[in-house]
Amino acid sequence: MARVWPVQGPPRFKIARWTDNELILFDESRRESWLVYPPRSRYAFVRRGTRDTTIIVHHPWAPYSQEVEHAVRLQQGCGQHGLDCAAQEALQAAIDTGFDPFR
Repeated sequence: MARVWPVQGPPRFKIARWTDNELILFDESRRESWLVYPPRSRYAFVRRGTRDTTIIVHHPWAPYSQEVEHAVRLQQGCGQHGLDCAAQEALQAAIDTGFDPFR
């Protein structure tokens, strides 16, 4: 049976990598990646202000583009952009796949 997509179209994100330390999402149409590092992540290079902070890195694929790091806490949203942060879509996609970004 063919899959029928909802009105909004196919999923925006494709899972590129899923481990206990990270979830990497590709948005091929926008040519960008979103890297989600939950508090349980054991990578030494991930720096977080508090133990319950999830780090989300937006990585455009264009040459010389700057990565943007978002420090997100469950109760407060992004420390810099609040709940209206662009990282919220990647965060929701992670949750929708079953990846827990806050544990």
